[in-house]
Amino acid sequence: MALHDDEVARYQREGFLKVPQVLTPEEVAEGLEEATAMLRRQDTLQWPSEAGVVMDWVASPELESRILRRLVLHPVITAMAERLAGRPLRLFKSELLRKAQVGSAATPLHADEGALPINGAPVTLTAWVALVDVPEQRGCMTFWPGTCQLVLPEDAEALDTHPEVAFRPRVTVPLRAGDCTFHDARTLHAAHANTTEVTRISLATVYMDAEATFDPERFLYSGEGMTDPLSLHLKSLGAGQPLASEHFPKLR
Repeated sequence: MALHDDEVARYQREGFLKVPQVLTPEEVAEGLEEATAMLRRQDTLQWPSEAGVVMDWVASPELESRILRRLVLHPVITAMAERLAGRPLRLFKSELLRKAQVGSAATPLHADEGALPINGAPVTLTAWVALVDVPEQRGCMTFWPGTCQLVLPEDAEALDTHPEVAFRPRVTVPLRAGDCTFHDARTLHAAHANTTEVTRISLATVYMDAEATFDPERFLYSGEGMTDPLSLHLKSLGAGQPLASEHFPKLR
C-alpha cells in the first residue's frame, strides 16, 4: 500500500489525510483485544473539561506491549508518515486513547503543536488509527483544512474565536476500524462527544522530524505526578538537546 502523489499534495495543502484500511482485519482484532485488556488493567491519564472527561489514555503503550509496538512502528503507517513529511522521522510518543460511551465530553478545537516540547517548527504529524468503527456520533475527528498554514495562538481557548478560523469550512472524517488519519501538528481539529453505547478506542502516534530538539518551555506534563517513562525521560533533558535517544527510534 502506497500513497499517490495527489494524496501527498492534498495532505501538504490541507494538513490531514484519511487512508482506509491501513491495518488488516486480523491486526485490528489483535490490537483491539490487547488495547482493551491494557485499558482495563492500567491506570490512565485523563483530559478533564467543564462538561466532563474528554477522554483518558495510556501513555507509551508500546513499552508494555509487543502487539501495540508493532502497530506504533507499523511499516505501512511509518512509510506513509515519512512520505507525507518528506523527510526522515522518529517516534516521539504514542497514546492508547479511550473515549467512553455515553457521557464523554466533546474534544475541544485545538492544534497539537503547542503541547509538543519540540523546538522551532519541525515537521511533526500524528497517525490516528481506529481500532473500532468511529462514526460521527462516536467522536470521529473534524479537521479545519489549511489551518496548518496559519499562525495561530497557542492558547487553545482563543482558537474558537480566531478570525482566521471562525468561518473556515471543516471536514468531519468517520472511520472504520483499521482506517487511519494523518494530521499535521498545526492542523486544527476537534471531535464530538461519544453518544453511542460503544467505547471509542484508538491509537495515536506522534512522529517527529529526525533532527528535532527538546524545548522545555513547551513541556506541559512536567509535574511531579507524571511518572510515565516518556515524561521521566524528558525531565532529564536540557534545552536544545536532540531527541535522539533510544526513547525516540528512527522509523527506518
